[in-house]
Amino acid sequence: MKNLLRQVAVSTFLILAALPSHSQEKLVKVNGHNFNTYQKGFEKRKKNTPAIIFENGMGVGLGSWDLVIDQIAKFTPVFAYDRAGVEKSDKVYQMPTPKVVADNLKSILTTLNIAPPYILVGHSMGGVYIRGYAGFYPNDIAALVFIDPADFTETKQQWNSIFRAIGVPEQKIDEMLYDRLYTKSKVDSLNFGPWSEGEVLGELRRTDFAEINNLPMPSVPIYFLVGGRFEVPPDRRSKDFDHERFFIVKSNQNMEHWRKVIDASGKGGALIYLPKSGHYIQRDEPKAVINTLKFIIENI
Repeated sequence: MKNLLRQVAVSTFLILAALPSHSQEKLVKVNGHNFNTYQKGFEKRKKNTPAIIFENGMGVGLGSWDLVIDQIAKFTPVFAYDRAGVEKSDKVYQMPTPKVVADNLKSILTTLNIAPPYILVGHSMGGVYIRGYAGFYPNDIAALVFIDPADFTETKQQWNSIFRAIGVPEQKIDEMLYDRLYTKSKVDSLNFGPWSEGEVLGELRRTDFAEINNLPMPSVPIYFLVGGRFEVPPDRRSKDFDHERFFIVKSNQNMEHWRKVIDASGKGGALIYLPKSGHYIQRDEPKAVINTLKFIIENI
């Protein structure tokens, strides 16, 4: 978990480029707390035109979309926000479970009079959150777009199978699983937003994502954009296994899971593999995100 928080801090530092000066940011008070929001293009929205709703990665603010959001706003309305305790939104000492995040987002959109239908776009941990929202509010959804998401279908057995495939001994696998999921971390009240999101992801993994898997999946088009570039620097790679081999096997497993999710929807979609992109596809290959959303809007 400590490594995870360090990764969040580094990623946040790297992507906090400011949105353009003409950005339409404002604070919205919901349930007694201020949430920083950004919206554009709603003045021209036609009836039943889907709005794009962005969910950011773990502990990351809405600035992570700065290379795509204004381009997308040229053909459909867009909305992004900072979750509780992240960037400019108020710190709220409540665990950001999928239900809590979904209800907060629903309240924010209702307060701003941003009506469905929505195309939800989630990056990394945001993929877990849009899957949750789609389950709690399925009638709001026109399509789902997952950008290199955390694997919300993953079980502990599947995680262990990756290490078996690359030859890690069973005892070491058990040790690593315990360290990943059952080693407690101290509450970080100063950075409660990012810390608590990491804790929620850990709890979901401990239960094989039971809260998510028990929710219905709306019958809508589903798209996955997956990065294929291994980008863990040498000094941060594991000494217990071949980290690059692990990445390859895990990526293949994830894509098989995503294919099944698309097939189960009954409404089609696409699995888009981007071999030159890292985890932040919206920054490494922004045109892929923009063009995918434009295609969805034109064909929904």
